[in-house]
Amino acid sequence: MATNGLAVGGTNDRFSFQDWLEMAANNEVDDEAIYEYLSPPLPENLVNRWLARISKIENAQRPNNVKLKEWRGRISRAKGRAFERLIIAILKTVRFFESWNNVGTTTNEIDVLVEIGMGCQISPVIREWGTHFICECKLTRDSINATWVGKLNTVLETHNAKVGVLVAAKGPPKGKVWTQIHILSVKQPPCVIVCISLDDLIECQGAGSFLRLVTRRYLEVKVGAANLISG
Repeated sequence: MATNGLAVGGTNDRFSFQDWLEMAANNEVDDEAIYEYLSPPLPENLVNRWLARISKIENAQRPNNVKLKEWRGRISRAKGRAFERLIIAILKTVRFFESWNNVGTTTNEIDVLVEIGMGCQISPVIREWGTHFICECKLTRDSINATWVGKLNTVLETHNAKVGVLVAAKGPPKGKVWTQIHILSVKQPPCVIVCISLDDLIECQGAGSFLRLVTRRYLEVKVGAANLISG
């Protein structure tokens, strides 16, 4: 056993980084295995079940004693809460993430605040994210726009967050909005806005890793490679 590295058990033996690499190679521990451990595929139909619930909310019949404007407001809030609960359920599939929703601060209410635990530091990308990141949830028929991006950037700056995950019904961002996102990622200090669509989440059901998805999207923003978003 190598003499440099971490002590193993209660003995004087040491377990070096090279020992770890050899162990990983011998046991076929590669990136795929690490991602599968940290963030296994989303359960089958997780996203679809929540979307079905949201559809039921949207199609609920308005009581006769409730005005149309008030009813639309209730429906919108109920759909937003359900969408946030879907995102919380997805975040719970990632080991070492802890999430809170509707977090009131001195200046804003954050849709979802995520603490990054030490176990995720094995990822070079996640190590750049710091202690936490913020999720904003947009369940509308609109595409990702400059207003959403600008507001999320302000929220990140106000709450000392380096990364924001914008989960929207549609995506990916295009044209000037994509350029805006890339520019924000290279300013000082940078704020990286990672955009995730419902189609992305549906594809992760039973097959894809949410952690791998967001780390790939992060890389795309940092290098400004919009063509990788659909790759």
